[in-house]
Amino acid sequence: MDITFQKLLSLGLDLERVGLIQREDNESYFCTPRDAFLLGWAGVDGIHYCQVTGLGETVFVVDPMDGDDPVHPIAHNVTDMLRLLLACGDMAAPAQAHMFDSKQSFGEFLIKCRPDSETREVLEAIGRGLDITPMPLPYKYLKELQDSFDMGAVPYTEEYYEVIG
Repeated sequence: MDITFQKLLSLGLDLERVGLIQREDNESYFCTPRDAFLLGWAGVDGIHYCQVTGLGETVFVVDPMDGDDPVHPIAHNVTDMLRLLLACGDMAAPAQAHMFDSKQSFGEFLIKCRPDSETREVLEAIGRGLDITPMPLPYKYLKELQDSFDMGAVPYTEEYYEVIG
């Protein structure tokens, strides 16, 4: 388990408020990459976050409802994922970044989904507890990562190929 992620969990914060739910079962879906370590759940539609053995520290979002394209990289590592979280206020924006066609539409999404005061307290506690700051230019970071990542490197299970075809 990533040391930054261990430290995050040790803070004892309500990560559900920021879309990074911790579950006991952590049962993967057909589209979860093979040898994935699950970091958390969005709490809707089976969306979850993981790192994959053999692909370095890259963090991925897995969205079983996203048709033929259910996996997307969202951060080079856990620290960057958390810096994106601080910048965006919730994991929903990084998880959905691949669907936005412009910085403007991404920014509009962030405005609509501004965190409430309790969520801001959790975000501030993450920043203080891990000594990290919000990611500057989160949309640019996400798009550059997603445009440069070789998705052919993601190892899927046989079940994935059976379902997708």
